Amino acid sequence: MSSLYTVTMANQTIIADSEMITIRAATALSSRASILRLYRMSCGQKDTSTSQELGVRWGLKASAFGTFTSTTPAPVIVGAVASAITGSTSNAASSCGTDSSANGGGTLTVMGQRGFNNLNGWEFIWLPEDRPLIGIDQTFVLQLQGTPTTLTGWSADLEFEEVT
Repeated sequence: MSSLYTVTMANQTIIADSEMITIRAATALSSRASILRLYRMSCGQKDTSTSQELGVRWGLKASAFGTFTSTTPAPVIVGAVASAITGSTSNAASSCGTDSSANGGGTLTVMGQRGFNNLNGWEFIWLPEDRPLIGIDQTFVLQLQGTPTTLTGWSADLEFEEVT
């Protein structure tokens, strides 16, 4: 049975064009977490009173990953089985990370992008029929676009399901 999990980046200091969350599916179909379904993502800032318009984009990246903070997904349901996705600093297979300290040089194939105000934050919830599947050995990235006036106090999260 599949379960829902959340990858969370909380109250971090980020870099310009920060890759806030990255998640990579397993490399073999027979493995758990080889196909991931995305449900919701968000980002926002709390350590400033200065209003600023920024952008956020998301998509798939095939290679040349950045360096991240190792972050383990948490089950949405208390007591559920742990995710097969583990925390990683290098975006290995079946792993995720948050708050890039250095972005990789690989090309991001953009699936979508939006503008938002840092004081309001941003949240995106897919309609059930639009929820994307991240397939075998694919990497999904949620990235802030631009350089915020204040780099502290940023949070982001991504909710996903392990389909297989």
